[in-house]
Amino acid sequence: MRVMRRGGEPSASIGLVLGAGGVVGQAYQAGVLAALEREIGWDARSASVIVGTSAGSVTGAALRVGVPASDLAASLYGAPTSRRGGALLRRILPDDTQLPSPSVRSILRPWNLPSPALVVRAARRPLAFRADVALTTLLPSGQLDISDRAQGLDEFIGDRWPDGLRICAVRRSDGHRVVFGRPGSPRARMASAVLASCAIPGYFRPVRIEGTDYVDGGVHSVTNADVLRNEGLDLVIIISSMSAAHGSVNGADGWIRRSVHRRMEREVARLQQAGTPVITLEPDTEARRVMGLRAMAEDRSPRVIEAAYDETRQRIMSSSFLATLGGTTTPAMAATPAAG
Repeated sequence: MRVMRRGGEPSASIGLVLGAGGVVGQAYQAGVLAALEREIGWDARSASVIVGTSAGSVTGAALRVGVPASDLAASLYGAPTSRRGGALLRRILPDDTQLPSPSVRSILRPWNLPSPALVVRAARRPLAFRADVALTTLLPSGQLDISDRAQGLDEFIGDRWPDGLRICAVRRSDGHRVVFGRPGSPRARMASAVLASCAIPGYFRPVRIEGTDYVDGGVHSVTNADVLRNEGLDLVIIISSMSAAHGSVNGADGWIRRSVHRRMEREVARLQQAGTPVITLEPDTEARRVMGLRAMAEDRSPRVIEAAYDETRQRIMSSSFLATLGGTTTPAMAATPAAG
């Protein structure tokens, strides 16, 4: 799938990376994508490849079944949607039952022992061993079952898998990242893959697919942008709600946002080394303020969408590179330097 520019000019292949971030992260993504759609005419549904992690897997799945970004934003905002978009959302999204917030008690229960697979993996590849990933595999299983949250999506899409959708999860036994939808990866129903990608360790129960337990793809990386390294794309757009614009931020969540930003920068570098230009879109001051510290705070969604939309519009106004998405300029995307 390739995106045509205005006037029928040659198209560009665009990869879209949608990171983790809970409910407020999903609202941030919706605001950013709505701005790209309305301000410069880029429809995220036309992305050649979409990589979704955790909350981003939900957004990516919705785009791939045909929901426009403007309707995603309107739905989370509580505003009217288009007739078709609203009908799709009612079919694929769960009811409005709000999930309880994670508590410290959930991780005070007995932890798991390291699995043989984890020990073997650490012994075979000690330099690639990541203690943070290993630690999350030892967390006690979450007690909240989310299997019914994707019932509508499963009934709608069944065992079909949309072209150009990659959903990231982590195999609980050894912390290995699995990219569902990528050639050579384990087969899964799309709804199950989305649930697995969202299964926060210690909060939600792991999701079992073909006898294997999986947890949140954010355990490996909040963005997993490096999945697109060898796709030969003209451009990759990364929307990362858990990092911070410019990578510099204070506050209670500052160290988390700085850490996520640094890891994302390493993934961006890998994409650039492969010759792929990259645009990163991260929360700036106002968006971070309204997002707050609670990732599952649904009541913040309208303000997050507004802030994300406004900050993205400001980026568009100041960046000729972003303007190429809407066809307002025509330099070859592959020759344009990356913007962050």
